[in-house]
Amino acid sequence: MGTSSSSGGPGSNTSLVPTFLEPISSDPLPGGEAEPADSGEDGDGEAPGDGLSPAATQAPRPTIQPPPAAGRYTGARTNFTRFASSGGNDRRALRRAVRDYVRSGAGGSHNATRKMGSAREAASGALGVFRGFQRDGVADTLARLNLGNLVGRPTREVFIGLTDIICRDGGPIDEGIARDAWLETCVDLEQIGIDNLDALTAEQIRDVFLAFIAHAIEARLFQEIGVNGFEVADLNAIQAFEAQFRSYVERDVRDSFASDFSSIAELSDAEIRTIVDQTYQNAWELFETWGDQS
Repeated sequence: MGTSSSSGGPGSNTSLVPTFLEPISSDPLPGGEAEPADSGEDGDGEAPGDGLSPAATQAPRPTIQPPPAAGRYTGARTNFTRFASSGGNDRRALRRAVRDYVRSGAGGSHNATRKMGSAREAASGALGVFRGFQRDGVADTLARLNLGNLVGRPTREVFIGLTDIICRDGGPIDEGIARDAWLETCVDLEQIGIDNLDALTAEQIRDVFLAFIAHAIEARLFQEIGVNGFEVADLNAIQAFEAQFRSYVERDVRDSFASDFSSIAELSDAEIRTIVDQTYQNAWELFETWGDQS
């Protein structure tokens, strides 16, 4: 995760949500839509909404973001450096660091979610593939994705083969966060216990999904507050620090999750994207709450 190196990270004068992160793609998710899209016509062959004024049918204008506050990362980076320098022992500093990142660095949980960029699309893409597995079967879904050569291959090999399908293009750093999070999730598959994709359960889908969300948040935090001028030279300290950091993020993501994948085969693309955004936002909100209790 790059904990032994340092870098400048984003400056305080950078936009709260860089323009390349918005808007999120509206392309169909991989794996196939659950239901055919509405043709937009009623029984008379006219599109609903005919007769409305142009102003009523136009998309709302994007919210104008306030200018970023000077030094908005200072508190988060100071506390994160204190946590890292303690070898992972100062958990109070970690809780405050992440809280300050959400509240001051990102400008709130909503903006923190929007900043996830490609990681939001990748999480949605993964659920789209799982939806296809559940509804149409693994072989048919992989064939639809032009990955028929992966049918019957080991689970981790299939997941790695899905990387380019799930992790679409984004900004260089943003795309790298999504890809790293997905590959970290592939490493977790043995621990999750998936040995037969044709018998994939809702609980296993949840565990893969939450592992990805947690790894994406970890990578985003390292990029924005965890790589500004601290170095941990001792290997044992690095391992202890990473273990505590990962444990904190993973516990928050799991504790904040409130969705159910028992009917994933029936979810639409819009419903999947809503679940993804709500999962990120719930996690960021819980980080704020825990930070206030430190």
